[in-house]
Amino acid sequence: MTSILTNISAATALATLRTISEQLNRHQAMVSSGYRIGSATDDAAYWSISTTMRSDVGSISAAQDAMAFGAAKIDTAYSGIEAAISVVDAFKAKIVAASEPGVDRAKIQKELEQLKQQAVSIATSASFSGQNWLNTAITDIYDAATSKELLTTGFVRSGSSVSVTTSEIDLAAIALFNTTGGGILQKDDRSPGSIGGLRNTNAFTYGGGAMQSFTFDGPLVFTDNSTAIAFSLVLDADNPANTTSPGSGTTVNVTLNRTLMDQVYPTLNGVISSRDQFAWLMREALIPLGAQFATRSDVTDGYALLSRETSGLTGSSIQVLNVSSTLASGKTGGLTATGTNYGSRPSVVSYWDEPFTVHATAQIYVPVTVNGTTTTLEIDRDLVDQTLGTTTGEVTSADDLVFLLNAAMQAKNVGVTATNAGGYILYEADETIHKASGGKTSIGIGPASDGFGGLPNFGLLDVSVTANGADLKEYLSGVEAMLKKLTDAGSTLGSLAKRNAMQTDFLKYLTDSIERGVSRLVDADMEEAAARLNALKTQQQLAIQSLQIVNSQPRAVLSLFQ
Repeated sequence: MTSILTNISAATALATLRTISEQLNRHQAMVSSGYRIGSATDDAAYWSISTTMRSDVGSISAAQDAMAFGAAKIDTAYSGIEAAISVVDAFKAKIVAASEPGVDRAKIQKELEQLKQQAVSIATSASFSGQNWLNTAITDIYDAATSKELLTTGFVRSGSSVSVTTSEIDLAAIALFNTTGGGILQKDDRSPGSIGGLRNTNAFTYGGGAMQSFTFDGPLVFTDNSTAIAFSLVLDADNPANTTSPGSGTTVNVTLNRTLMDQVYPTLNGVISSRDQFAWLMREALIPLGAQFATRSDVTDGYALLSRETSGLTGSSIQVLNVSSTLASGKTGGLTATGTNYGSRPSVVSYWDEPFTVHATAQIYVPVTVNGTTTTLEIDRDLVDQTLGTTTGEVTSADDLVFLLNAAMQAKNVGVTATNAGGYILYEADETIHKASGGKTSIGIGPASDGFGGLPNFGLLDVSVTANGADLKEYLSGVEAMLKKLTDAGSTLGSLAKRNAMQTDFLKYLTDSIERGVSRLVDADMEEAAARLNALKTQQQLAIQSLQIVNSQPRAVLSLFQ
């Protein structure tokens, strides 16, 4: 059917031409732009992903720039640390030279002054873009919150959230000089110095054994076993003054007769003529019973009986009772009944020397040993302020130190009491907790330490080998500590530089990976697009010809009416 009102064939040809033209325009855009997906209308999901990832690549590139800036600061600081190590090495050598007798210290001091100026010059010059890690102005360099420097290390996307990764560097471990103190080459204000004398205290002593003293009265003649000396010993009873329920100790009975005499001295025919002969006889009898015999050099023919403290009881005591003799002379070898000797209790002392301050970050450790058990006291700023009612952590006198030590010992139930004895501090075991006394009891204290390993109490710029009382050993020790800190700082910066380089390389690979991934999503296959474009051009020409043909049909109908 042919209609003069509607040319259906032409409409169909026109629709085909329109479709081909749209595809042709799209492929021409692909060829000209290189993108398969160039806008959200091409593929909303892939276009969204590619747009986001391209934005991330830009952020990663910015992070790389920031890391390059950080690397420059690290390298600058590291160069300064290396130069400072060389200066301090030379400084150390000059102090050693100043220790030589007869050396001209004034000339050495001049060299030290030049080295000081060089150290300052290094610190002030180690600046990159106005930032200097070696010469800082931190109000409290020991406060980690204010002494940290953040370095950008990357950009991270996790789902829909993004973040910048950073690495912290503690300037307190790197700065050579700080305006408020605390730099590596300055006095460390956290140091508690000698800790009131406890740092140099290493005292330990035993208690005195329970003892009864006598003087030998001889000669002693043992004719047979009917002649004997007998007595009793009460060993290791508790001191009633130390406990409400004292133990009664152990009672042993001793008999010296001819049989024992012949076992010890078979050639003496039962006659003991001297204290030293009596000693061997007594030792033979006493040792199995938990007692011992000792001669006394301070008294002619003097001797003593002592507890061996083997009963396992808390006491350490000795008492002689029930002394009797059936010897013809009635002699007892000097033995007489006695009261009870409980032995002496140990005590040690430390000597107060100077005030000190417990810094907010400091921890002081004081070992206390009682009867073989060591407890380490822990003293921090809070304990000082709570005990002394201060806010500064200052311990200004021996009385302050006594209060502080007693508080620390009470907190750990050590059972030791400190007392200011005027010029020194006396430490004694609390009798209500440690009841024992005698030669097996002991007490010790120190040496104290802090959590910093002994910080220098002077700065490099303070060293003067010509000053009166200059302590070269202290200088040498302090400079060595500075060298260790410098070495640690160099290690820190070196590790940070290595990590920075590794992260930079990783971000380069990451950027390449992201770009390849985005390319797979949105880039056009140019060979395929070119071939398709040529095909579409051919289709377009055919569609145009088809449209021309179908448009000629109405003219054929018109000719029928001519």
